[in-house]
Amino acid sequence: MQNILDQELQLIDDLPKPGLTWVEYSAYALGINIAPRKRSSRPCGFLRVFALLVNLSIIYSLIQFIMENYTVSFEAYVEAVLLSFQLSVGLVKMMYFHNYMDSCAELVYTTETGDVLKNLGLFELDLPNKRILRKSLGSILSKNWQDIDRQVMFFFKIVCMPVLYYTMRPYFQYVYDCYIIHDTCEMTLTYPAIVPFIKLGKYEFPSYSVRFFLLQSGPFWCFFAVFGFNSLFVVLTRYEACLIKILRYLVQHSTCDSVVPKSLRVPYLRCCARLFARISRHHAQIENLFKYIILVQCVISSILICMLLYKISTIMEVGWVWMGMIMVYLVTITLEISLYNVNAQKVETQSELLFYDWYNCAWYNESEDFKFIIKLMLMFSRKTFVLSVGGFTNLSHKFLVQVFRTSGNFFLLLRNMNNK
Repeated sequence: MQNILDQELQLIDDLPKPGLTWVEYSAYALGINIAPRKRSSRPCGFLRVFALLVNLSIIYSLIQFIMENYTVSFEAYVEAVLLSFQLSVGLVKMMYFHNYMDSCAELVYTTETGDVLKNLGLFELDLPNKRILRKSLGSILSKNWQDIDRQVMFFFKIVCMPVLYYTMRPYFQYVYDCYIIHDTCEMTLTYPAIVPFIKLGKYEFPSYSVRFFLLQSGPFWCFFAVFGFNSLFVVLTRYEACLIKILRYLVQHSTCDSVVPKSLRVPYLRCCARLFARISRHHAQIENLFKYIILVQCVISSILICMLLYKISTIMEVGWVWMGMIMVYLVTITLEISLYNVNAQKVETQSELLFYDWYNCAWYNESEDFKFIIKLMLMFSRKTFVLSVGGFTNLSHKFLVQVFRTSGNFFLLLRNMNNK
């Protein structure tokens, strides 16, 4: 029989979660099924191979354009470099998360169902106000899922902007050339690329239409990789921060007579210690999943920000036509790297506050067993929950500033080299 907390978790599990749903669909489009309890994994093999072949062909076309214009100037092929980097990172993420698919699926299942909070033994105790406690914990969880949905859907809208731009640019360019300036009425490609083809008499293989729609699909593959896997990190880390917040709430009320009678405080605190152990294991899983892919993301994001700053500097000299689009692209990349650091910082902050909550409860008036558990928890909580960048440093607000500073330094170096 379910206790009242498990019933509350089931109600929260049944609630619509648009943010997580879009994350699951984005990963599924790349052949990564992170929610096998909801949909079949049968098509994933085909989707993964198809995405790999299409992305490799687009990257090859971009590299061909870069090699063709390498001797002209960096401005001529900087956009192709940006897109090839973005598609390459998407492929790396797709293959990486495919290798860790079981871990991804387990974390998503644990997060969505609230498995960490189940069978704690907390609500098996004869607490006087169980329903009030359940309502408080349910309120924390519900508000957290609302925050997750807001943050993920905001990122969804930002990432959609460059996708819409690259998708619609050929059509607007066609209307402008054909009906406004009355120039040649030919459909241009989505972005600078040279797609190889074979010409047999009057026929081309693949045809121009196939090559056009091949490049049209590029922004969507970028969207799936950028939005899907980055937002997965948001969902997992925000939920982990929520778990720590729940544990803090339980610890803060561990010596409150209206919540926990004095005779039940030792078993109550044991339940809190059990929850801390589960959160520690949950954090270790997230750390192992994202540790190295975050390092790749940070390096590539620094390079992309540097190139976008350089592109902005050249546009300012030529004109303001493309400034709006480049600024949207810059905001997308900046927000992409910021999501990692801001949410990792939230986990670290909640972890630091937990240490003080263990100490600040009125443990000095309690039994020796109670004091012993508090002493153990203080020892274990001294090491805060941080998310590392490949083992070199930790994600935080400070590291985010360092990334932006490094990108700015590379931009100045690139501009000086080009001026010479």
